[in-house]
Amino acid sequence: MAKTKEKQQEAPREDPRPGDYYTIESRCETYYVSAETAVRVGTLLLRRWRPRWTRLVDIWGRRVWVRTDLIEAIHESTEAQRDRDRAFRYAQHREQKADRRWDDDENW
Repeated sequence: MAKTKEKQQEAPREDPRPGDYYTIESRCETYYVSAETAVRVGTLLLRRWRPRWTRLVDIWGRRVWVRTDLIEAIHESTEAQRDRDRAFRYAQHREQKADRRWDDDENW
């Protein structure tokens, strides 16, 4: 009982923020990796004779082997970029909502 009361009196923990990371998109999955890993994979993709497979570790510590011919894109994703993207999508949604007419059948 004492432990329960102690837990209730503790300040709530802040959710961890992912920070800045890169995404490596393949045909099968998207991997979230550090900048160093993204640069290493990117240099492999620029080589004339690239290896068939590459090994990487994502931000959660998973070890992944990916075929280099299946990698489609590498993107940078910073907190500022994601904040601007959310604000843009919210404004876009509000604009589309304002443009709807009462007899609009889009939602059917």
